[in-house]
Amino acid sequence: MTDENMLRLLGYDRRRFWIENGWSIRFRVALVRETLARPFGVKYSFTLHDVDKTRLLGFDNAHGVARAQAYDHRHRFRRTAELVPYNFQGADELIVDFFAAVEQACRQEGVAFDFVDEDTEVEDDDEADESGNPS
Repeated sequence: MTDENMLRLLGYDRRRFWIENGWSIRFRVALVRETLARPFGVKYSFTLHDVDKTRLLGFDNAHGVARAQAYDHRHRFRRTAELVPYNFQGADELIVDFFAAVEQACRQEGVAFDFVDEDTEVEDDDEADESGNPS
């Protein structure tokens, strides 16, 4: 991954976007030591949340997928307990794939894929833990 791509990905850390119906999109990105599970040296969690902060879908590498060495995976829309391996190809592809999944979820629910606000989170007080469950 190029430095430019990594910087672009890291720029999403703690950003939150709000969709017209009250759903929010949250990003966590951090540099970590390169391992077999995280060969690019990045840990990420991109999630879509309902108005009550329930995770609706996500892409992350916070934990492994059963029977797989790699950590990269997706949590299905409205079936977040179902993990599907995700083939991480790079920073830009991850961003595009995640937004495409959010757009598809919006289309499925009849929700406009329009952002109405954006902010940067600074506190972890009301964060969801890495499993996607409210703390």
